[in-house]
Amino acid sequence: MMLRGLDHIGIIVRDLTQAARQYQEVLGLSVSRIEDYGNGLLSIAFLPVGDGNDPAVVKVELLQPHRPGSSAWRFLQEKGEGIEHLAFRADHLDGHLARMAGSGVALWDRMARPGAEGTRIAFIDPVSLSGCLVELVERVEP
Repeated sequence: MMLRGLDHIGIIVRDLTQAARQYQEVLGLSVSRIEDYGNGLLSIAFLPVGDGNDPAVVKVELLQPHRPGSSAWRFLQEKGEGIEHLAFRADHLDGHLARMAGSGVALWDRMARPGAEGTRIAFIDPVSLSGCLVELVERVEP
């Protein structure tokens, strides 16, 4: 598998507005985009670290879950706010998922699904990576 770099760090928060303000005041990071995801399941804010016009820039992704039905909701209920996942850029996501499934890697997603910002995503079960939830992100050309 060829990873293209770190895409974002997913952080679960209770209050998206307050968290975005904290990241602005403490680290100087600004929200580049806010998106609703999953028909009201989550609100997501993206804060680029560096030049926000560079498509390879790493982002902080703040996720505020609004109701049950997502791993973000479960995380918030069980652990509170904090880092939930690391996301890596990957090309040819379907091929990687097929290879991993064939090798016995535990996956949450056996097929890529639509993600935020028009991406395709899939999650690897934390049992496969020493307890770390990992998301693979494939950028789709417009």
